[in-house]
Amino acid sequence: MGKIVVFGGVHIDILADYEEKNQKRLDRVGELYYSIGGTAYNIAQTLASHKQDVTLYSVLSSNSFSTVWIKREISNTNIKAEFQMDSAICAENGFVALRKNGVLEHAVTSSSLSRVQLDTKQIISICKNKSLAVIDSNFESHQIMSIVKHCKNAGLRIIVAATSDSKVKRILPVLDHYQIDVMVMNAVEAKVFFDKSSIEDITAEDIPQNVKSLIITNSSDGHYVFESGKRIHFMAPYVADVLSTSGAGDALTASVAQHLSQKQSTIDWDECNKTICEYVGECLTQKTTYIHPTKKKLPVKKIVIWGCVATAIVMTIFICYLCGMHDVGMILSIVGTILAFGQIFRGEMSD
Repeated sequence: MGKIVVFGGVHIDILADYEEKNQKRLDRVGELYYSIGGTAYNIAQTLASHKQDVTLYSVLSSNSFSTVWIKREISNTNIKAEFQMDSAICAENGFVALRKNGVLEHAVTSSSLSRVQLDTKQIISICKNKSLAVIDSNFESHQIMSIVKHCKNAGLRIIVAATSDSKVKRILPVLDHYQIDVMVMNAVEAKVFFDKSSIEDITAEDIPQNVKSLIITNSSDGHYVFESGKRIHFMAPYVADVLSTSGAGDALTASVAQHLSQKQSTIDWDECNKTICEYVGECLTQKTTYIHPTKKKLPVKKIVIWGCVATAIVMTIFICYLCGMHDVGMILSIVGTILAFGQIFRGEMSD
């Protein structure tokens, strides 16, 4: 399998779940879940959990409490994170969703990706020795175009993943200049992108020429693949107890990325669908990935410093004993000096 880089959003998810029986109430009794999310993160996490070599690029605020959570949680995964830190960002990276029976109803997203100047050198460096890039539409059109340009220069194949109906048309200007291997969107996003009232009205002739393959996901109805003038329908995987549909489209994108990264000239969609069913099936059986409680860090510096001080004291007493020095006052004076130096050193290190 080739190495994959994923460009896009990562944020804290606050998911509010309630049951349909409480729908008419203003204050709907339910459950809250906190997790790390974002289209790019979900794709990278799915790939990493299946032992795929994956790097995630995103932009975080250096002045944000959510950044602390995000960096800590990702450090516990197999994702290689490449963050561009920006001190000018003041907004939190977050996603607040209201879900009925595990299905998204409404959401509010706060993302700073589209408001920063991307680090071109960092992006070029990340693209080296990769075979495929996945780019989500949390970026503005000119940012997506810039990333695609550098990916093309590095010889990477490219997947573009839509993130919402309000951001899907950001992809359109890119298609005027560059060819995309695969584009992925859900039914709601597709209706906005193609200006259609139903995805049934979308035909193979509607697909932009610079898109080799288009995938439209349609919840429990499975997904459609548009390629070479054909429209192919694949059924959704059967899951007895669906806990949440959030992230299912990202799991599908991850499985397609894994197949495309193998540098095959074309994708065997029947074979790819087996992986899609596996990854999406796993996603449908979990509500969220939980944020772990903050753990108090061990004072490593303090332990090392006082360990050295204790060693110095023991060695001093031992040497004095070997040399026949039995002047207790002198020994205590030496020990006191060592302790004083240790206290000064600890103070300097904590500044």
